[in-house]
Amino acid sequence: MVNATVSNKDKNVEKVNTLGKVSGIMLNIALTALIIGMVTCIVMSIYFCTLPKDAVALKGDFKGSVTVSHELPEKFIVINEEDVEVGKEGRQLKYSVTENRDEDNNKVYDISFLLDKLTGTELKLVAAGAMALIALSLLILSIIVIFGKKLAKALATCDSPFEDNVLKKMKSFGFSLIPWALYKLIVGNLGGITTVIFVLIVLLFISVFNYGAKLQRESDETL
Repeated sequence: MVNATVSNKDKNVEKVNTLGKVSGIMLNIALTALIIGMVTCIVMSIYFCTLPKDAVALKGDFKGSVTVSHELPEKFIVINEEDVEVGKEGRQLKYSVTENRDEDNNKVYDISFLLDKLTGTELKLVAAGAMALIALSLLILSIIVIFGKKLAKALATCDSPFEDNVLKKMKSFGFSLIPWALYKLIVGNLGGITTVIFVLIVLLFISVFNYGAKLQRESDETL
């Protein structure tokens, strides 16, 4: 009976080891992809910064209207009135929305958009900033993957998932998620809140697992 129990434990540990090895391979692939993406974004950001001022220029205008039937609930479709002007004397960008009523008492939103002389100076800064922001997000994800690899390696070589080395790597992995949660909270909205909640759940799970490991050690010491 004792031998059967030991054998069963060995099989469970082997499953953990296999999971760690497979996870390590997948995380290596993910890290390679993240590094390639990060380098690409950095190169693109530098490239956009080096573009001449007249490399790209946008110009155009749009006028249209949106009619909302009076039969719909009042707040069913609402477009806020706006009157935005950007640039010297508003000549670079104009955007306006006005609300009116037609003869059938339908709401009519008149929309006007004018873009004049938006040059490479503005566009390249926006594009470079976007690439830099993406590179930052990939960097944070790469850090998470690196700590995940360390955890996977510990699981692949452990004799028990309750070993101190595994628990230490698990804690480090949990803490590596915090910068990503903060990043998503700053640049995101609802998605950022969801990410924070997910990270808190993971940290809670790790705390519970560590407490379980502590109880397991205490139980083993009393036997």
